[in-house]
Amino acid sequence: MTLLLWLIRLVLPGLMVVGLLIDSRSQLEADDLESATGLETESAVPDSESLTSTWYCPTAYSRELEVGGVEAQSELVVTNTAAEPTRATIHLISPTSARRLTHIEVPGLSTRSLEVADYTTDELVSALVETPISGIAVSRRIRSTYGSDVASCSSVVADAWYVVSGDTQADAISQLVVYNPLPTDAVVDLSFASEAEAGLYIPQELVGLVVPAANTISIDIGAHVRRRDVLSVTVRARLGRVVVDHLQSFDGSSGRVGFSATLASASTSTSWYHPVARLGEKESVSVVMSNPTDVVADVEVIVVSGEGKVGSAVTSVGPYDVIQMRVLPKEEEALIANTLFTSAESFGIIVESSSGIPIVSGIELGSGPNGWPGKESPKQEILVRTDDSVPMELPVGRESGFSVASGAPGGFRNWLLVLPDVPGEVVVAVENTTSSGATALISRYGKRERYEIELAAFAIQHLRLAAGSTIEVESESEVVVSAVHQEPKGAGLSSILGIRFAEGSS
Repeated sequence: MTLLLWLIRLVLPGLMVVGLLIDSRSQLEADDLESATGLETESAVPDSESLTSTWYCPTAYSRELEVGGVEAQSELVVTNTAAEPTRATIHLISPTSARRLTHIEVPGLSTRSLEVADYTTDELVSALVETPISGIAVSRRIRSTYGSDVASCSSVVADAWYVVSGDTQADAISQLVVYNPLPTDAVVDLSFASEAEAGLYIPQELVGLVVPAANTISIDIGAHVRRRDVLSVTVRARLGRVVVDHLQSFDGSSGRVGFSATLASASTSTSWYHPVARLGEKESVSVVMSNPTDVVADVEVIVVSGEGKVGSAVTSVGPYDVIQMRVLPKEEEALIANTLFTSAESFGIIVESSSGIPIVSGIELGSGPNGWPGKESPKQEILVRTDDSVPMELPVGRESGFSVASGAPGGFRNWLLVLPDVPGEVVVAVENTTSSGATALISRYGKRERYEIELAAFAIQHLRLAAGSTIEVESESEVVVSAVHQEPKGAGLSSILGIRFAEGSS
C-alpha cells in the first residue's frame, strides 16, 4: 500500500503538469480562433479572395405599435462593384412569420433597390442578403413618419456593439433592433450610461436576454431607462454574435422633428473621424463620446476645414460614462462647459483620445426647430397630434430632420459611397486622416465624370453631387468619406456613411 501511495504521489504532479499544458494549449487555440474570427469589426466590400458576399440588415421593416416601436420602411440598396452581373438572394426574417425569399438582379458596376414593404407587413423584419460573387455592398434608405435616413447594413457579426446617442425624453422613441443571423441562439446583456449619472445602469430584465437563432428582437429603451437627453448603450453577447441597429425619432411635440436609423458600432478606437457637419440658422451639430472602459479618457475634439485643423476643445469622459459636446457658431462664444466654437459653416470633426483609452464617438446632426422637453420651441413650431390612429402630417415646406453618424475609426485608401435616389443634391465630404497632403480621385459608376481633389494635412473638401448614383473614391493615402442630404422643403436629414473596400478588392 505504501509503495502504491508513493507511486501515485510521484505520478500525480506529472499528470497535473501535462493537464495544465493541454489546457493551456486548448485555451491558446480557443483564443487564436476567437482572435482570427473577431478581428474584423468594420464593414467592408468583400475583396477578390472572397467567393461570396453576405450582408446583415437588422431593420428592413418595422411597424409602430401601441406598446412601443418605431415605424420604419426600408428600401434595400444593393451595389455591384464587379464588372460581371449577379443575382442577390434576399431572406426576409421575422419573429412572427415564416422566412420569405426573393431575388434581385444587379448588373455589373450598378445599383439596384428593393422595397421591402412590397413583400411583408410583419411587425419587425430583418434581411439577410447573399450573392455568389465578391464586391457587393448593401445599404438601406429607411423612411418614417418623421423623416428618413440612410444606414449601411453590416458585413460582420460581433459580440459587442455600441450605441452612442440615444434619447428617452417625452417627445422621443428610442429602439434597438438586435438581429442574430447565426444558426444557434445568442444571449446578450445590455448596459446603459447617461449624462445624468456616473457609471453603468444595468436593468436586470435585460441581462441574459435570448435572441433566437436566425431571428430578431426589438427593445424599447424608454421602457427600461429614465427620461434622459443623452444615453449610450452597450450590447454584449455572452453567447453567440449579433448585429444591432438603433432607431431614434422625435414627434414634434416639443418642436424637434426627426428620424435616425444607425447601425451601431462594433469598434472602439482612440481616433474617430466625422467628415461632414454643417452649422447654420436652422442646423445644429453635437459630438457624443462614450467610454466603455473602467479608466478615465482624456479627449480632444478637433474641427477641420479645407486648411486642416482650425480649432479644438478638450474634455474627459469618465469610466462607463457618456458626454455630449455641442458645436456652436463662433459669434456665440462664451464660457460654457463641453462646448466647441467654430466660424466654419461646413467642416469635419476628429475625436482623439489623448490618453490612449479606446472610446466610441458619433455626431448628431439636426435641422429645423430644436426645442426639447423643458426648452420647447415657440408654440407655432410645436406639432400637436389629435388622433394617434392617424399618421402625423408635417407642415408643408418645413425642413427638419435628425441623424446620427457613427464615424470611422481610421482612414483607408478606397471607399464606396452609395447616394440613394433622393430629391436635390448631396454634400459629399472627403477628409484626409494623415499629416501630409493627399490627392483623391472621385469617379461615378455609369458616368465619365471624374473629379480630382487636393487635400492638405488633416483637411477636408466638400462637393455637391447629384443623388441617385454610386461613387468610388481612390486616394494615394488614407482618407474617410461620407455625405449628408437634407430633404428639400420636407422632413428628412440623412447621414450617408462610406463603405470601405477590403484590401485588394478595388
